[in-house]
Amino acid sequence: MARLLGGVTLRGVDREAKITRAEAEKTSLELQLSVLKGIKGEIFTLISLYNKRMQSHIDSIGPGKTLLISFPVGNDNFTFYEQNAKVIAKLNDEARDSIINIYTYARSLIQSFKGNNQLVVDYEKIIFDMANNNKNQEMYERLYAAKIEVMVDYAQGIKNIDSELRYVINEGFNIINQEISVLQVKLTNLEL
Repeated sequence: MARLLGGVTLRGVDREAKITRAEAEKTSLELQLSVLKGIKGEIFTLISLYNKRMQSHIDSIGPGKTLLISFPVGNDNFTFYEQNAKVIAKLNDEARDSIINIYTYARSLIQSFKGNNQLVVDYEKIIFDMANNNKNQEMYERLYAAKIEVMVDYAQGIKNIDSELRYVINEGFNIINQEISVLQVKLTNLEL
């Protein structure tokens, strides 16, 4: 009788452990799905806002041209990404790497805009000083020419990074969508 009770107890413990593991796996899959969808939402929102404000300006940067407008950039641009880094780290390699790639390119673009913003401020100061100072006109003309050269390089760089970011986002969204599908199948199979 004791043996029978011991066997039943072990089966009950084993069954309880399986239920606990299944619940933990379900919770993990749901969290991964939520984070993947949140990442897509954050990226989509940010790129949509960016497109409304800057796309026509970026498209108008031709060879040898500058970007003579400032694009205000804050410091907390990727709140969802940063708050979910631990979950992102647990995603499969391809999904995780594509997300990191997107945000790395986006940060690069932001840094380029910050640099360009400072160049625009410097440029405007040179123009103002040229208009108000007749004594050092030659010096200001050299400063102006040098600043324009740097601004052209920055503008071309911004245009290139913008293009690279768009490519990385498209590729990343394809990978994220595939991973969402895989996780949804796993979740459905768990519930059966």
